[in-house]
Amino acid sequence: MKKKKRTKQQNSRINRRKFLKVSGICGLGLGIPTAALGKALQVDDPLNSYPDTKWEDFYRDELVKTEGTSTGFAFHCSNCQGNCAWQVSSNDGVAQREEQLAQYPQISWDIPDANPRGCNKGAIHSQAMYEKDRLLYPLKRSGERGEGKWEKISWDQALTEISGRIVDTLQEKGPGGLMIHTGTGILSQGRRAGPLRLGSLLGSIRIYPSSAVGDMFTGATLALGVPNVGHSLDAWFEMDYILLWGINPNVTRIPDAHYLWEGKYNGAKIVTIAPDYNPTSIHADQWVPVHPGSDSHLAMSMVNVVFEEGLYKKAFIKEQTDLPFLVRLDSRKLLRESDMKKDGSDEKFFFWDLNSDAIKQAPGTRGSGRDTLRLGEINPALEGEYNVTGKDGETIAVTTVFELAKAESSRFSPEAVRDKTGIHPDVVRGITREFSKAKKAGLTVGFSIHKYAWGILTCWAQAMLCALTGHAADTGGLDTESQWSLGGIGPLTSPKPARFESGFLSEWMAGKMWESMRSHYDNDREFKERAGIGVEDVIDLARKSIDKKWLTHFEEAEARIMFADNLFRRNKSSGHYKREVLGKTKLYVNVNYRMDSSAEFADYVLPAISHYEGWDIRGEVGYHRFVNLTVPPADLKPVGETKSEWEICSLLSDKIQDVAKARGIPKIEDPEFTVTKKTKVGDKEVTKTTPVMRDLDTLGSDFTMKGKVKNDKDVVKWLIENVPAFKPWKFEDAVERGFIVLNKDAGFTSPLYATKPYHSFETQVYLRRPYPTLSGRQQFYIDQEVFLKLGSAVPTARRSLHPSKFPLKFYTPHTRWGIHSTWRTSERMLKMHRGAPHVSLCPADARKRGIKDGDRIRVLNDIGEFIAMAKVNPNVQAGTLMMDHAWEPHQFEKREGLNSAVAGVLSPLELAGGWGHLKFGAQWDGNQIALESAVEVEKA
Repeated sequence: MKKKKRTKQQNSRINRRKFLKVSGICGLGLGIPTAALGKALQVDDPLNSYPDTKWEDFYRDELVKTEGTSTGFAFHCSNCQGNCAWQVSSNDGVAQREEQLAQYPQISWDIPDANPRGCNKGAIHSQAMYEKDRLLYPLKRSGERGEGKWEKISWDQALTEISGRIVDTLQEKGPGGLMIHTGTGILSQGRRAGPLRLGSLLGSIRIYPSSAVGDMFTGATLALGVPNVGHSLDAWFEMDYILLWGINPNVTRIPDAHYLWEGKYNGAKIVTIAPDYNPTSIHADQWVPVHPGSDSHLAMSMVNVVFEEGLYKKAFIKEQTDLPFLVRLDSRKLLRESDMKKDGSDEKFFFWDLNSDAIKQAPGTRGSGRDTLRLGEINPALEGEYNVTGKDGETIAVTTVFELAKAESSRFSPEAVRDKTGIHPDVVRGITREFSKAKKAGLTVGFSIHKYAWGILTCWAQAMLCALTGHAADTGGLDTESQWSLGGIGPLTSPKPARFESGFLSEWMAGKMWESMRSHYDNDREFKERAGIGVEDVIDLARKSIDKKWLTHFEEAEARIMFADNLFRRNKSSGHYKREVLGKTKLYVNVNYRMDSSAEFADYVLPAISHYEGWDIRGEVGYHRFVNLTVPPADLKPVGETKSEWEICSLLSDKIQDVAKARGIPKIEDPEFTVTKKTKVGDKEVTKTTPVMRDLDTLGSDFTMKGKVKNDKDVVKWLIENVPAFKPWKFEDAVERGFIVLNKDAGFTSPLYATKPYHSFETQVYLRRPYPTLSGRQQFYIDQEVFLKLGSAVPTARRSLHPSKFPLKFYTPHTRWGIHSTWRTSERMLKMHRGAPHVSLCPADARKRGIKDGDRIRVLNDIGEFIAMAKVNPNVQAGTLMMDHAWEPHQFEKREGLNSAVAGVLSPLELAGGWGHLKFGAQWDGNQIALESAVEVEKA
């Protein structure tokens, strides 16, 4: 977008020499009495008459360079959930500044608008994109991996050599030997499309990013069938009770935090539950300082209070949950039609109807054939034991899920769990009563919860707390990470099947993280008491999960092409992981905009554009309803020889095609996937199943859709024209404005109304449509074999896995000074805090070890160690060590980062699968556990 030129008249009003003359005269005026100065500026009508202020244009002229000669639009970082629109200015080909666009329309007069949106990270990108770690040219390793010796090469050489080695891999190992993975860095729907499409056409491995970084809300999936549920954050303004659990919006939701505090001024009570007195807790009405890792006990104690005090909503839970479903007392399995008659369904379930005093089939389950939750004349029993007749005439004793859940909760009264949570029973009862009785109460869960082994149980119990109290849809309820439904992208990103792999499990297998698990939790008796299963049993369960295809893991990739993924920073037991992965990898290509801790170990590094140099679009995050674009300023020049991801993948596909043709390999058969076609043979229609073919001879043309999508601008245009939720917006209008507004079809389980905040599950609550669960309801009974074995068929609680041999529980909340590792090394951000890796420990723990603020200390355990600065911090609890996450390993001595001391442990419940709605995919995968390790500290 071109900047409007200033007129000659505007520019000639006053020049620098005239200004100096004027300023000299003004300087003489310093001796004039104040009264005389006041008289000189006095005007009769200040609204319509004002003194001559032509001198102000001097300042405007001075700001011309900063304003720039052209402007564009941008947002920052896919892995920031803010998704904020900015206007970017450039001058002489260089980005000069960015400012918040602040043009979002208000959805309703009585709800604050979404403006201005933005934070400290976005405000420095015009400077950060030119910092010293920016990649400028293709690089080829000339020394050992990680040694830092590089050769600058041309794009043609880089792509020729890389494509040759990719074809080598395809010939020797097939498509399963290649990984093309896009992480959660600075790519969104537009820029991510290139790597996804190339990987899809070649059938390569891709891992699930949310799982790999530990951002799956598996507890929500258990209850609701999907992990990402909740409301747009403008709903905070309308709530009268807001429970923030493991989330710190003043640090991690900066663009949306205003809704929280406006909601407080509007009458809401805000309660935060967190181990440390964080910047959000400071402003809340109440802070509940739970001990790290004990959240499942606190959640269950609240559930217990609801049961014991009768705070539950009977009508809601009878219709909307599986709590009235019958469970066999002998096997502890749900009563199914297959128990009642031969050839019966495993997906039909039963109530005990109080009106007829007999069992009745529940409507709305997957096998019921009835797409409704309406009970009609059925009045399901919540309590009691009953006898039913089985298919062989035997008597089967049954009870309800409600009875079993209530009995389980009785083990976790506020008094019983106080020693684990550190929370007084009166506090638990108080917040539970307030939450239960509120008209509109929201329970927002942070990403930290599922980084504990029992986050899955915590979130499941939180979902039960919401269900029991009837908080759902527009009366509040569970809020994890709301997302929009953006259908229509598949033909661009996934034209053929790829090897979609479990994120957390594939990384665990690739890095042999079980070895760190064995080391850290070597007291198997202690681990087994807490987990209900031994360390070796967890390792065996992981292998069983793969063998039974509960979760997917393919053979180890020999060639890795990685986009926007700092894998050597984020993975646990990081030193061991890095050695294992690099040892198996023959080709490692890193596509990046800066030299991060993962690019340092690559064989080839390809320089990608940053936010302001290319086209992109982002709209999947459901915290607000606006889809933002990046539109580069017209005269902005790319930094160095950087290219967009789409262009890199397009050029690479052309090169692979050329190499394959030269070697006489037009196609590769991929037996992992098949395609079924119906053809006519004579008068008969014959169904033929054949393997999917990887068409190397047309790869270049296939990648660009036969020339229809040639560059990143074409990608954005294609998406706007083909995603139904973007209608009726036109590409030209979106480019002119910098954003578009989603339509009602963007809602996933509710319509997205134009004038109201979004809330999940209005379709289920008001139209009585089934939930995407096996029961068709909010589900609180899982009789999958692992859940039964671990005594977790209903929501329960377990002790944290921190081994007692080390005294400090180590946890790493999200930082204010970067979006994960993006901007973490920025000079501007480093100046805003201590500027070096530092850990927080409470004064008592520091005194005990003779540690003072600012001391250089060693953090260690039997996994590894790292050196950091001590920050003596009264906001953290005794017996804990807190460190802001995402420091780059190369910011530490010896490049040993914080994950050097974090064990690669898995939650056994997240290894389950093959049951009902717990089938591997975007809705069900596990987490890398980041917060279950313990350490000691000492002066270095």
